[in-house]
Amino acid sequence: MTRSLSRWQAILLGVIVLVGGGLTAWGLFAVGSRGWFGDGAFTIRAGFKEIRGVEPGTRARIQGIDAGEVVSVDPPSTPGHDVMLKIRLKGQFRSLVRADAVVQIVSEGMIGGKVLEIQPGSGNADPVADNAVLASKGSVELNDVLGQVGDTLKGIGSGEGTLGMLAKDPRAYSALLSLIQQSEDAAKSLRDDADAIKRLPIVRGYVEDPQTLLVRTGSERNRKWFAEEDLFEPGRAALTAQGKRRLDELAPWMNGLKHKGSDVVVVSYADPKTNQPAPSRTLTKQQSDAVLNYLKDNHSVQKMGWFTSRKAAALGMGIAPPPAPEKDKLPSARLEVLVFVPQT
Repeated sequence: MTRSLSRWQAILLGVIVLVGGGLTAWGLFAVGSRGWFGDGAFTIRAGFKEIRGVEPGTRARIQGIDAGEVVSVDPPSTPGHDVMLKIRLKGQFRSLVRADAVVQIVSEGMIGGKVLEIQPGSGNADPVADNAVLASKGSVELNDVLGQVGDTLKGIGSGEGTLGMLAKDPRAYSALLSLIQQSEDAAKSLRDDADAIKRLPIVRGYVEDPQTLLVRTGSERNRKWFAEEDLFEPGRAALTAQGKRRLDELAPWMNGLKHKGSDVVVVSYADPKTNQPAPSRTLTKQQSDAVLNYLKDNHSVQKMGWFTSRKAAALGMGIAPPPAPEKDKLPSARLEVLVFVPQT
């Protein structure tokens, strides 16, 4: 069932449609004219010799914040003059952009798009006027940098500059090689002096030298070894209950080797696959200290009598190999207890 509109109803409906259409058109015009800039938007301009990919819609940022965009690109009036960019900014940034602000074209990443960065300027300058022309700063492109590197290398090849003179002048080159050799000789001399200092009677007791501690050509080497998990939780330096029992079983063997001139060395090795030199050295040293302290405190393995004792040292090798080739097949992460007895 249909019902026709009366004359007045048709007139009223027409007025509503016309008013609604007018409001819609006005809203679209207002939104289109303001875009996303909001109330108080203002315009600035900046000129560049080359804009390198900048076009309408390119973003403009102030201190990294999206503040507006390029609304038009005006070509130069005559050859060689600047390309003028017109930039629309949100009104909330007007107080930040000063008359001495600078505009620069930058790239986002190595191959990213272009962005305008606006450096606000000094706080002493006046706020920028609407449609003012701001100073511009040239952009640095990857091709420019590569070109400068190429020019520098060409200059070196042709003997220009200090490096070029060094490459072309045989006397300067020889002098440089002589200086390098002198430096190497000085370093070797320092190493030799350090080794000599280590051997001094007063100092050698405080220096843990793997070669001196572990390689004894004139002594009998007695050794017991443990995998890391026999004594510790992997990667830890605190003895487990099982580890303490294993060391208790070791004590009679050590006390049976209390010969004149004997000494004890506890050395730990980390698994080279960890590939962490510094942390591994610290961990293995802590593990050796824990074992030696337990043996000394609970079994007096360092004591030779009522008033005498023998030397006992703890050494952490980290991922470094033993100073002498190892003949036995041993776990990579392990702890060794060594008793050296001089042969007379």
